[in-house]
Amino acid sequence: MKFQLNRLETVDSTNDVALEAARSGADDGLVVWAQRQVRGRGQRDHTWQSQAKSSLTFSVLFRPNQEEQTVLGRFTALGALAAAWTVKEKTGVEAQVKWPNDVLLNGKKICGVLAETDLQAGKASAVVVGVGVNLLPGAFEANEAMNYPASDVFSETGFSLDAETWLWTVLEGMQSLRQLLPGDAFIREWNERLAFKGEIRSIRNHKGETGLFRLLSVLSDGSLLVERASGQQFSFQSAEILPSSYSSSE
Repeated sequence: MKFQLNRLETVDSTNDVALEAARSGADDGLVVWAQRQVRGRGQRDHTWQSQAKSSLTFSVLFRPNQEEQTVLGRFTALGALAAAWTVKEKTGVEAQVKWPNDVLLNGKKICGVLAETDLQAGKASAVVVGVGVNLLPGAFEANEAMNYPASDVFSETGFSLDAETWLWTVLEGMQSLRQLLPGDAFIREWNERLAFKGEIRSIRNHKGETGLFRLLSVLSDGSLLVERASGQQFSFQSAEILPSSYSSSE
C-alpha cells in the first residue's frame, strides 16, 4: 500500500474530499490531511471539528480487494486500532478502543473514526476512513452535545509531537493492520484493545433504549457480544456505550 498525501488548509470535511476523489478515480492510499476541519461528521450525526496545530484530521481512501469486500465493517476499527497503536508506540501509554469507533486514554476520548463507503453496482468501490485525534489542549470545544468525556494526548500522557509525525505513524499502523483485516487475527487485535471488556456498562441501542450489560467481546462480524444480568448473551450490531459510574465487575 503506497500513500499519496494531499495537504489542505481548511475543508468542510476530509471524508467528503476523499470520497469525491474516489469518484474521480483516485488510487488506493490517497490521504487527505487538513489543518482545520469545520463541518466534519461523526457517528450518529455528531459534528466533528478540528483546530490547526492542536489536532490531527485526515482521511484515507481504500480500494477494497475481494477479501476485504466481505469485511467492510472492519475498516472503522482499522482506523481506531491504528490510532491506539500509535499512542502506545509514541508515548508508551496503553490506549483502548471504545466499540465501535473511539480511542480512549485514561477513560477519555482522544480520537474518533468514521468510515464511509462509496457503492458502485452493489460493490464497495471505495472506503474512506476518517480519523480525528486530539493532540493538544484546545483541540476541541466542550459542549452539551458531547456525551463522553474528551481529552487530548498531551493532557493524558505529557507527550507532545508534531501532527505530521503522528500522521505517518498512524498510516504505518493502518498499513500493518490491513494485512490482518480479513482474518481472525484482526478480531483478536480488536479484542485485546477493547475498552470496558468484562465490565458492566450502560448501553443505548439504535431505538434509544438503555440498559446495563457486561461487555464480553467483539465477534467476527464486528458486533459487540454482551451479557445481561440474567446470564443471557446476545450481540449489538449498532449501539452506543455511555459514560457510567457503574463499571465494576459483578
